[in-house]
Amino acid sequence: MKTQFFIASLAALIINTGFITVAENTSLSQTTPGIKVDVNPSFNFFRTHRQGRAGITSTWGLTSSTDVSAFIVERTYEDPADPYAYWETVSMVPCTNVRSYKCTDMNVFPGYISYRVKATMVNGNEIFSEISTVHIISH
Repeated sequence: MKTQFFIASLAALIINTGFITVAENTSLSQTTPGIKVDVNPSFNFFRTHRQGRAGITSTWGLTSSTDVSAFIVERTYEDPADPYAYWETVSMVPCTNVRSYKCTDMNVFPGYISYRVKATMVNGNEIFSEISTVHIISH
């Protein structure tokens, strides 16, 4: 009886997997000629540099700010490649219609500090900038 149930379950699984298809990603610009819509904004640039003796300034820009609600600047003193690294929020910057954004972190300690920017979309999705690391030896 167990063998028959196993074979029936396996057959049902094989039959059902034949009907699964992968959805194709289409955008308005692909379906409507003459209309170019950037549905997936990405970061044009992301830079960090020392600001005086005790601060680090982050500057970034996007290809399009459409559907971006805010930016969250994050930092970590841990290994940025570690998926379990703790990223703390430095600042939250609202999205406006400017070409570039800036945030200065005045509360830093000596060591290797890695920064990234998280863009929060209107639909709840998030995109991340590249990671930039600054080394502060002392204040």
